[in-house]
Amino acid sequence: MLREQLAMAIDSLRANTFRSLLTMLGIIIGTGTLVAVLSLGNAVQGQVFEQFIDLGTRRIAVTAGDPSARGARDVPGYGLLSLDDAAVVRDLVERRPDLFRTTTVEVIVPLDIRAGGVGLRDSVVGTGPEYARIQSIRVAHGRFLTSSDETRRAPVAVLGGLIARDLYGADPAAQAAALGTTVQINGQAVEVVGILRAAGGPFSADRRVLVPVSTLRLRLNSELDVPGRGLRVNSILVGLVSEQLTDDAAAQIRTALRAVRGVPPEAIDDFEMSLPTEALGVLRGINGAITGFVALVAGISLLVGGIGIMNIMLVAVTERTREIGVRKALGATDRDILGQFVLEATAVSLIGGAIGVSGAIGLVLLVGTLSGIAAPIAWGAVIIALVFAAFVGIGFGSYPARRAALLLPVEALRYE
Repeated sequence: MLREQLAMAIDSLRANTFRSLLTMLGIIIGTGTLVAVLSLGNAVQGQVFEQFIDLGTRRIAVTAGDPSARGARDVPGYGLLSLDDAAVVRDLVERRPDLFRTTTVEVIVPLDIRAGGVGLRDSVVGTGPEYARIQSIRVAHGRFLTSSDETRRAPVAVLGGLIARDLYGADPAAQAAALGTTVQINGQAVEVVGILRAAGGPFSADRRVLVPVSTLRLRLNSELDVPGRGLRVNSILVGLVSEQLTDDAAAQIRTALRAVRGVPPEAIDDFEMSLPTEALGVLRGINGAITGFVALVAGISLLVGGIGIMNIMLVAVTERTREIGVRKALGATDRDILGQFVLEATAVSLIGGAIGVSGAIGLVLLVGTLSGIAAPIAWGAVIIALVFAAFVGIGFGSYPARRAALLLPVEALRYE
């Protein structure tokens, strides 16, 4: 019986092919949108997360505490970080290679930078060779800072991509030719030994000039020391083995710094930590909100498609009233008629869902091929879309089917 009803449903769809396709349109759009958005959304999210990791999210940044924070201690120099603190963190990093990769400092000072007739005022950052590894920095021309540069207090600098563009232009050849020349930083001649590739993003060094810490302290700016505690630093960067270890790593750093800085158990930290999970959490939230919104739109499209199915099925019941009367006169039960029209509505919805899903899969594969982004199909979304399409067909086809089933044979046969 089911096979016979299915064959009759297919024949009915074929008899009104164009109308059936128009009826399916909402289902096609809804299921296709759902599958495409979830598949491409997951792919883009993965790419964005990888780029953020490449730009330095696999690290913890320790910065000075807020002296105005509630619970802050009223002590001289509250919250300031120094090289002494950085040394404690470095010892911790060496003792826990299972958690940490490396560490370095950032000493950031806005200074005047001049090359030829072009002058800027931007951030000059004193740091070490580990900075490139922690921040996943790529050198476009020349080299990065070395341990020898730090030891010799060498007057050398590595320029961020946007700084190099402003000083020497956007031509890569012109930037490469700048290697070995000097720039004036705070009136001191400094040799350009490297130029970084512009990366973009919140953690990039595009608008920074990187120099050895000792060079910044002794040659470019001699007023950076914290009395009794050594050089003031803006942040201590700690590279992590994995972002999955963030919580454990942060707890180790917090314990070590509170101990060396003499923070009482009841007092709040006099330093702050920026964790990669915070940035990634914000990204996940934004991506989830966008995906959810588009999925909601897809769901509304499916509901609209369901209303279209109900409308067409009501028209079909009216058009086939005499057919219903003949079938009932020949012995068809109310249940047979009900099943026939529900099956037709479900077939319309499922075929539309299959067309929409197939189109979405083709679109995802095409976008993945053209963009070079690995975009796997969200098969869970495919199943959800088809199941939802089936429920839409059943739900919105039930009312017309019930109307057809309740027709009296005599009245149906008399219908013109």
